[in-house]
Amino acid sequence: MNNNYQEPQHGFSPLNPSQVPPEAKVSSKATPSLILGILSLITLPFGSILFLGIVGFSSGIVAIVLSSLSLKEIKRTRLRGRGMATAGLVCGIVATTLNVLAFVISFLISFMYAFNNA
Repeated sequence: MNNNYQEPQHGFSPLNPSQVPPEAKVSSKATPSLILGILSLITLPFGSILFLGIVGFSSGIVAIVLSSLSLKEIKRTRLRGRGMATAGLVCGIVATTLNVLAFVISFLISFMYAFNNA
């Protein structure tokens, strides 16, 4: 029995550290856009509390702006983070739309209540 087993050679050698290509960096705006988009979705159910409604709405707007800037930066400079920027954009758009819709509905309900009691 041969105890000197060697791995079969496949015609290539492992890369030296100097031969490994540098890893592309993540866009600096992609991560905050995702965090703010998620924050705006989390605060959405608590929109009836004035402070959290303002935080949710404004963080959704900032997430949309940062995501669009990040996507332009990624397209121009070959950075990573397209998925995070896209997720931040979707979360920001959904949360902002739902916040505006909830505000309009609550305004209409309040207006109708005040109109009927006048």
